[in-house]
Amino acid sequence: MHVSERRHLQQQARDMFYHGYRNYMEHAYPWDELKPLSCSGRRWDRRERGDLDDVLGGFSLTLVDSLDMLAVLGDRDEFARAVKLISSSVSFDRDVTVSVFESTIRVIGGLVSAHMLASPEYFGMMDESEYNGELLDLAEELGRRLLPAFETPTGIPVHRINLRHGVLPRDRAANLTCPAAAGSLLVEMAYLSRLTGDESFEERAKQAVVAIWDRRSDLDLLGSSIEVGSGKWIYSHGGIGAGLDSFFEYLLKYHLISGDSEWLAMFNASYHAVETHVNHNNVYIEVDMNGGRNQVRARRVSALQAFWPGLQVLAGDVSGAIRTHEHKFPLWDEYGAMPELLDLAPHGKSKPGNRGTVISWARTSPLRPELIESTYHLFQATKDHKYLKMGRQMLQDIRRVSEVPCGYAAVGDIHTLDVEDRMDSYFLSETVKYLYLLFSDDPHVIVPGPARRRNTTVSTNRTCSATISDEKLTLGSAVSCNNRSANASSTLEQFSCVRRNRKPLKASDVVFSTEGHILMLDSHLFRHTTKQKASSASPKCENGKLQGHRRNVELEVARQVQLTPPVIPVGVAVRAGGVHVTTLVASPAKFGLQVTTPSAVEAPLQLFVPDIGEACGSIDSERVRGKIVMVARGTCTFAEKAMRLQSAGAVGAVVINSKATSSRYPNRKYSLADDARGLGQFVTIPVLLVSREDASQLHRHASLNGGDVLIGSLSPWLY
Repeated sequence: MHVSERRHLQQQARDMFYHGYRNYMEHAYPWDELKPLSCSGRRWDRRERGDLDDVLGGFSLTLVDSLDMLAVLGDRDEFARAVKLISSSVSFDRDVTVSVFESTIRVIGGLVSAHMLASPEYFGMMDESEYNGELLDLAEELGRRLLPAFETPTGIPVHRINLRHGVLPRDRAANLTCPAAAGSLLVEMAYLSRLTGDESFEERAKQAVVAIWDRRSDLDLLGSSIEVGSGKWIYSHGGIGAGLDSFFEYLLKYHLISGDSEWLAMFNASYHAVETHVNHNNVYIEVDMNGGRNQVRARRVSALQAFWPGLQVLAGDVSGAIRTHEHKFPLWDEYGAMPELLDLAPHGKSKPGNRGTVISWARTSPLRPELIESTYHLFQATKDHKYLKMGRQMLQDIRRVSEVPCGYAAVGDIHTLDVEDRMDSYFLSETVKYLYLLFSDDPHVIVPGPARRRNTTVSTNRTCSATISDEKLTLGSAVSCNNRSANASSTLEQFSCVRRNRKPLKASDVVFSTEGHILMLDSHLFRHTTKQKASSASPKCENGKLQGHRRNVELEVARQVQLTPPVIPVGVAVRAGGVHVTTLVASPAKFGLQVTTPSAVEAPLQLFVPDIGEACGSIDSERVRGKIVMVARGTCTFAEKAMRLQSAGAVGAVVINSKATSSRYPNRKYSLADDARGLGQFVTIPVLLVSREDASQLHRHASLNGGDVLIGSLSPWLY
C-alpha cells in the first residue's frame, strides 16, 4: 500500500474520531454515551437496556474514555480543555449502581492514562500551572468507592456496586461474576496504587486473580461464571470469549508492566491449556473446564474472541496469531461487520464456505475493536501490507454502514446491516484509535507538543519533588531488564517522583489496557515490593539486555489454511502528485494477468474518454501506451476489449459496469469470464470491472486535482 493511501486512510480515521467526539460533546455531554440516531445522551438515571446500562454512572464516560486519543492525535488544546472539564464537573458521589469491571477499565483506566500523559512528572501534555494531579485524585476517589466490592469470603469482587451506598444486600445478581470481570482489574489498580502510594488497590485486585486461578481445573482451565461467596463455579464451560477474554490478557500484561515472572508462568500455563483444549484446528470453541477437548460444550465463535491474535503477538506466538486471524477476518468480510456470536456447524458436517449461523439473539455488531486491535498488532509484528488492506476494508465498512449525521451507530442486525441508537464509549477509545495507529507511518504512538516551560523542579499535591537532569531519565520498555543487585527492592513508599523526558512514545514504551488506554511503562513505578522468585519461564537477561526466551509451551506447527474466497477482489489505488485520491474495489477477469502480489501493476491511469469508449473499435496507441485504461462495458466481450487495448500498448484494462449497484448487494463481487472464442488465453494484461458509481466518483475527484497525472496501482484488495 502506497504511503499516500496510508496517510489518506489515517486522515479518515482521524475524521471519524472527531465526527463521533464532537457530536458527543454537542448532543450528549455530560451524559455518559451518545445516542447517534436520536442525537441525544444516554442517561444513567433511565435504565433502558438492563445489565448493559451498568456501564453508566453519570461520569461523562465517553469524554473520560477519549482523553488519551486526543493525545494520540496531538490535539493538546482539546486534551487540556477536556481535562479541565472532567476535573471540574465529574463526581462519583452518586446513588447509582455500576459495574465494577467497566468502571475500572473505562473510568479509572482513562483517568490514570490521561494523568500520566498530562502530568509534567511523566509525559507532560500540560504544564504545572495547568495540571496538578486532579485526574489522579478522581481515580483514587472512584477506586475507594469500588474497594468494598472485594470484601467477600473469597476475595473475588462482586459484579456491581452502588457508588454511594456500597454493596446492596438485595442485589443477588451481583454475587455472580466471571473471570474476565473479576480478574481484569489488576492493570488499572496496579497503576493506581503505584501512582498514589496506596498498595490496597493493587493487592485487592491481585488477590482476586489468585483466588480465581486457585480454582482452576487440573487442566488449567477456568469456567465462565463463579459465585463470589462460595467460590463455586456456576458454569463450568469456557473458552476465550465472553467471560474469560481479558483474564488471560491481564495475566500477561501485568507481567509486562511489573516484570513479575510468576504472572508470566500463570499466563503460560493458561495459554498452553487454551491451545491444547480450546483450539480445534485454529477455531476456538467452548469446552468443559474439567473434560477439556474431550468434552466440547458449544461450537461457538464470538466477536470478543478476535482479541486473541493480538494477545498471541504480545506473547511472541506470531505464527499462531496469523493462523487465528485468518479464521476471524473472513467473518467480517462475509457480513460487512463482525458478528457478535455464531454457532458453527457440528464437527465434520460443515460445508465449504459455510462458517456458521448467527445466533438469533446475538445479531448485533456494536462496533467492537477486537479484530481491528489484532490487525494492528499483526501489522506491527509482520509489516505485511495485507493487514493494512484488511484495516482499509473495516474502516470503509464502518463508514458505509454506521456513519450517521450525529456519530456512528452500532449494527442492530448483522443480516440487514440496519443500525441502532447506540455508540459505546469504546468506539472512540479503541476502535478508531487502532485504525488510526494501524495506518500511521510514524513509529511513535504519541508525539509531545512543544514544551511551554522547562522547569526540572516539580512540586505537586502528591508532596513529592525532585530535581534531576534529563540525561538520567528513561522510560521502561515492554519487558525491562535492569543491571541491579538481586537484592535490590523498594516499597511503594520509596518510589520517587521525577520529571520524565518529553520524548515521543513508541509502542515499546506503552501497554494498551483492555479498554485501549495508553499506559506508560515506567520502571520507576514498578519496582517490586518483594524479591521475585526465580522461574524457568522468566525472561533471560544478559548484560542488562533482554534475550530471546522460549515459552514452556510447545505448539505443534499447524498447516497454513488457505481461506480464499471464490473471487479475490483487486484494489485500484489512485494517486495524483503523490497524494492519494481514492481506492476502487474491482472484480478480476478469469483470464489475463492475475493480480496476486502487492503493486503487481503500477502505471499512469487513463480515465474514460468517449473516443476510446467501449474499446471495441480502433484505438490510438498514443493515447493508451503504457497506461491502465478505463473503458465502458458493452458492444463487445471483455476479452475483445482487453485484446484491443493490449495490442495498442495498454498495460491494464478497467471496465466500467453499465448497471447501477444494487442497494441490496453493495459488496457483490463479479468474475469476468472469457468469451466463446477463447480470446482470453491470449490476454496478458490485467482485466478488471469497477462499478459505475465508483468510476463516477473517481471522475469527480480527478476534476478537483487539476492537471496532475493520475497513477493507478493494482494489488490484491486484502491479501
